[in-house]
Amino acid sequence: MTIFSRNIVKEYSVTWAVIFAALLMIVFVTQLVRYLGYAANGSVPFGSVFLLFALGSIKNLPILFSLSIILSVTLSLSRWYRDSEMVVWASSGKALSAWVLPTLGFVTPIAILVTFLTLFLAPWAEQRLEIEKQTHEVNDDISTVSPGTFIESKDGSTVFFVDSLESSVQVLNGVFIFNRDANGISITSSSRGRQEESKLGASYLVVEDGYRYTEFNQSQDFDVTKFATYGVRMDKKPTSRPHVHLGGRSTLSLIEEASPHSLSELVWRIGLPLSAVLLALISIPISFVNNRGGRSYSVAVGVLFFLLYKNALGIVQTQVYQSSWSVWMGLLLPHLIVLSIFILLLLLRVGVFKRGLRIRECV
Repeated sequence: MTIFSRNIVKEYSVTWAVIFAALLMIVFVTQLVRYLGYAANGSVPFGSVFLLFALGSIKNLPILFSLSIILSVTLSLSRWYRDSEMVVWASSGKALSAWVLPTLGFVTPIAILVTFLTLFLAPWAEQRLEIEKQTHEVNDDISTVSPGTFIESKDGSTVFFVDSLESSVQVLNGVFIFNRDANGISITSSSRGRQEESKLGASYLVVEDGYRYTEFNQSQDFDVTKFATYGVRMDKKPTSRPHVHLGGRSTLSLIEEASPHSLSELVWRIGLPLSAVLLALISIPISFVNNRGGRSYSVAVGVLFFLLYKNALGIVQTQVYQSSWSVWMGLLLPHLIVLSIFILLLLLRVGVFKRGLRIRECV
């Protein structure tokens, strides 16, 4: 690798690392606040917050890689334009097209990583995320209860209250349960309790040394029962095999099915690494900055192009999903269009069309 190429790749890499770290931190904070809010509302147990946070972050990594690529190339080249470094390279005989190969050398390892993420790791994270969410929707887990807070069950029929928790021995102190069903209203109060799971996977809240007060709707009788041990089933729905969306299915299963729905997901997954490469290339001609102006213009154009490209991939995926387009059209058409735009802009920047016009005028 020449000094010219090493200098370009080094500049790209440093800028990309800083931008990617900043974007990743923003996503981390956003995801963490989101899931902590769910935990505070009782939607998910606190013990699952960091698992959901990690899975959600992995799912967003391919998009972060693509955005950081176009920003790093655009910012690096615009800085060279602003500091007149591009003039130095141009005076030494380097045309703008000389940046293509070093840019490909920089983006290729990242594109390989994006390919691994989109084809294997991100679908696995999506699958685990869907399973975790559906599990929490099915089960009214007592682990979501916060001490001193009334928590309502998913179906609204039960309200739980726990005075304090002893996490070391999984003991709940001061348990209060209000339940409303077709037969009437019941209130259960006990000094302590614990969560248990049966051999069939059913979740139970077992309370000890308490009273159960029941008021029946039909007879309006009132019943008081003292118990030593009483079990309340927590899962209101039978556990079943969770449904996994297309985004959470493995790439091999999508290929084996070969339906329009599965092929549309393949178009999206294959399109992401291809878009990462093309976004890096198209950043070369759009990074031109006038020395008298700022570099925010080229960055804004780069972000806008990233959004348009991402939305175009979503539109293509929808067309393949609806069987309006073939899978080959979905795989090739948007990327060929972007490649054509890159070639056209590059030719405009190097002045091929201007030289052609001058030659025609001379003739």
